[in-house]
Amino acid sequence: MFKLRFLIVLVVISSLFAVSCSRNKKSADSEFLLIGTQGPLTGPIEFYGTQALGGVKLAVEEVNRTGGVNGKQIKLISYDSMGDAKESLVMASKLVASDVCAVIGEPTSGSFLSSRSAYDRHNIPVISPGATADGVTEGLDYVFRTTLQDSTGAPYLVDYLIDKKGHKNYAIIINTSDSYSVSLGELFRQQLKKRKANIVAEARIFGQPTDVSKELKSLRGKDIDAVIYSGFHPEGAVILKEMDKQGIKAILVGADGLQQTGLTPLVGDLALGATYYSGFSPNVDSDLVRSFNQMTTQLNLVSDVLIAQAYDTANIIFSVMKKTGITNCSPESRNKIKSGLSKVRNYEGVAGVLSFDSEGSAIKNPFISEIIKTSNGEYSTIVIK
Repeated sequence: MFKLRFLIVLVVISSLFAVSCSRNKKSADSEFLLIGTQGPLTGPIEFYGTQALGGVKLAVEEVNRTGGVNGKQIKLISYDSMGDAKESLVMASKLVASDVCAVIGEPTSGSFLSSRSAYDRHNIPVISPGATADGVTEGLDYVFRTTLQDSTGAPYLVDYLIDKKGHKNYAIIINTSDSYSVSLGELFRQQLKKRKANIVAEARIFGQPTDVSKELKSLRGKDIDAVIYSGFHPEGAVILKEMDKQGIKAILVGADGLQQTGLTPLVGDLALGATYYSGFSPNVDSDLVRSFNQMTTQLNLVSDVLIAQAYDTANIIFSVMKKTGITNCSPESRNKIKSGLSKVRNYEGVAGVLSFDSEGSAIKNPFISEIIKTSNGEYSTIVIK
């Protein structure tokens, strides 16, 4: 009986060892290096996910066309989180189980916050191309982001509005259903108070409303130079329509969630004058940016901050993989990628020059853009600062 049990245990151990060896051999011998992505490809903020995925695909196609990484082609695995924090964690679990080398993670702060720890626990490098909230990389060795931080962008924009535009009176609108909007709104509020500007009205919305007439009552009849909304363009469009109904002539101000490519298709001329900060502008006078714009135009893609930062993110990963000689997605390879990422300094991408700080966040300068209409009637932006 003891001998039988011993034989059974031996067979089980041998089987597990064989599976492990087979898995490691498959990882080493595969002609592909797996890269994962996740983001909202459906739902109310699908624009952010599809743009980010578009940027990653551009980079993958480009690197594969020029020989791949260390003689191996990159294979992309992508999942749709629908912009939902809980679903984001589910998709992260799927990618963890897929033996990926690294992941281009959620482009929005809320979903990235919910999924980042899953990658860190399994020692898989993950980089968000769009999470701007404070603290999303702190204390996590395998977590990075290539986007501009709100703690840099919000004060920078407030200083511009006060010093260059002479705006003194402000209204602040936050979306209480979104932790990102709440934290960003607080950053704007702190800088306005620091600069002794007047916060003449505040309003709160929830979710993705189609009517904000009740919520914006506090703005009626007030002397307001700029309305700060700390959220995304779907709600921004609703706010602009209500401002128009109420005769509020102030400009709409915010972060890259209010970018022109998302806002103008929804409200047209109502978006003119809207001003936002971001980590990329398609109108920068640069050969690298012009070439990128041409590439996106040929593929009928929108050249905006998320597609640019996702493109840079993928290329940074490929650059590190090439330098560290990665030929498989083993735990050792992932650790090499993480170590290589932590040493990235002065990387020149289409979204500007980037270095990672000690916490894995990007150090980069903001761009301030204003939405305009060109002489041929097309919507665009001008880089103000």
